[in-house]
Amino acid sequence: MNARPSAFRQVLASVRPHTLALPILVAAAWIATHRYQGIWHDGVLYAGQAVFRLDPGPFSRDLFFAYGSQDGFTLFTAIYALAIEKLGLPVASTLLLATAHVAWLAAAAFLLRAFLAGLAFWLALTLVAVLPGGYGSGGVLSYGESFLTARIWAEPAALLAVACILRGYRILAVGSLLFAAAMHPIIAFPAALFVLFFALRGFRQSLLGLGVLAVAVLLAFVAIPSLSALAQGMDPLWQGLSRARSPFVFLDLWQTNEFREPLFLGLLLSTAALAAGEESRRLWWSALGVLCAGMGLAFMTLHWPAVLVVQMQPWRVLWLAKILAIAAATVLARDAWSTSAYGRILVAALLACALAVDGTGLLAAVPLLLLLVAARRLAIEPRRLPAWLVWSAWAVIALLIGERIFSAAQLSALPLDFAAADFARLSVGDRLAMVLRDAAWFVFPPLLVGAWLLIVRCPRSRPWLALLLGGGLLFIAGHWRQGGVNRVAEDQLQVGGHAELARIIQAHHLTYWGDGLRNLWLVLHRGSYASASQAAGAIFSRQTAIEAERRLARVRPLGLADSIFERVPTAPAQSSKRPTTIDDLVHACQDPILDFVVLLQPVPGATPMTVVSLYPSGPDYRVYACAPLRAVPDPFPAQR
Repeated sequence: MNARPSAFRQVLASVRPHTLALPILVAAAWIATHRYQGIWHDGVLYAGQAVFRLDPGPFSRDLFFAYGSQDGFTLFTAIYALAIEKLGLPVASTLLLATAHVAWLAAAAFLLRAFLAGLAFWLALTLVAVLPGGYGSGGVLSYGESFLTARIWAEPAALLAVACILRGYRILAVGSLLFAAAMHPIIAFPAALFVLFFALRGFRQSLLGLGVLAVAVLLAFVAIPSLSALAQGMDPLWQGLSRARSPFVFLDLWQTNEFREPLFLGLLLSTAALAAGEESRRLWWSALGVLCAGMGLAFMTLHWPAVLVVQMQPWRVLWLAKILAIAAATVLARDAWSTSAYGRILVAALLACALAVDGTGLLAAVPLLLLLVAARRLAIEPRRLPAWLVWSAWAVIALLIGERIFSAAQLSALPLDFAAADFARLSVGDRLAMVLRDAAWFVFPPLLVGAWLLIVRCPRSRPWLALLLGGGLLFIAGHWRQGGVNRVAEDQLQVGGHAELARIIQAHHLTYWGDGLRNLWLVLHRGSYASASQAAGAIFSRQTAIEAERRLARVRPLGLADSIFERVPTAPAQSSKRPTTIDDLVHACQDPILDFVVLLQPVPGATPMTVVSLYPSGPDYRVYACAPLRAVPDPFPAQR
């Protein structure tokens, strides 16, 4: 171990510079990586639920609402509906998401500031902002989403609850948890676990607290019949449909490599718990407890698929575990980097492993983390490393990290190809914003460290640096709302409907609009017969699962992407190269509850009632009435 602290260690220990430059840089990093993408993905489902609250009549037979929806688990849609009523859908969505983003970054800063200071705090906050937030199988979910859902409103409150319990504010922690649970109980669950684990000190207190909790839950299930039903296992039919529609919920359907990131997070948290001082050890053990409890419950559902536990999706504790693991990695890096050349090599090598965690990085990280624990906890490390070994180690590490960054830089530069048709509609500003978004993880952290060093060593640079970064922030903020097809499609919502279509497709009608759920719900305010998105409620309702499979099987011959029930199809839908035939249309219309089918492509032999375009430069849609087609015998009677 070096006897004299390095110059970098002195910088780390220096007084925090009072300047606007660093908050501006963090804000720019967040905005660059969290551009508003419009109402899409799960944002369509939450917008639809808010519209349903305002006018439930047209949605009585809609697949998503007919047997109950996730709306019963959240108060967020009530807030959303009120905002839509006062401001209109596009403005309400934009404003509520912007509010959530500000609250998210503020709550994350408040949490990290509880145990980090100086450069380590700003670096951890930047990493939380710019690193990919995806978690679960295939990165199916992400924290800090760029579209409006109940999740993005629950996450800041959950982070605030963790921050409050770390500071000893128990009442505020419970209040924040209640708000998070009112927005999204699944998101609040890991924060509730953390508050419980951190608040209970010592082994005996933990056992007592867990015992009291178990008894309370047991009594609730016995006393409340509806809860006792949730404790029962899913029947084989419901479970089979749920596994087909939402394989990411069940851990035995994950790919082997998808467990590498959770394992890496566990390694980071356990290393921090073992290497940390007495004052912060409880923090990391609590975080590790959250991760282990969540993943353990998720594995338990493979043998006991209790309805409530399956619906809780306990593996989703990963969102909070990932944020705390980033903080743990920052703490480990800060402590090891400032100790010796040996510690700095371990930190840099661990960074290389993190960048390659999807490959061999996980296995390589294990001995490195053990060496970190040995150095921090047991003071076992070489007194002096040969110069050739130090230079060789740095050369290999630089090569590994450089290769990853070079590959990522090549991919992030794709929007700058002005000959590419995929980016033809984007302005130069939007292209640059896309490049910055994809390159943020290897641009903003070094930029922040450089800004910190410049401010510490040259205090006079603060004003012009803040001015320069402020200009960059204004540019990025000006492109927060993402351009492209999504933006054009969302602008139509300002008009508030389509008169001609509304006269044909009336409130009591049920329509299948191929790949157009958003048009039915948000433009026309009409019920949708079926779509893959509406089948998302399969794990929350047995009836929804059965009916979704039936309806989607009926429209599957039409060959559209949203007509497939299985998330990973066992058999392909009709090839897009073969046009939809009148037989496909007749088969779909045999269901007596289906009134209209709206398709983008013409169907030879079938005459549409009308051809409409929702906005001036938009595509033409053809509206086919089902009543006349039901007079024709079903050409595929063997199919449902």
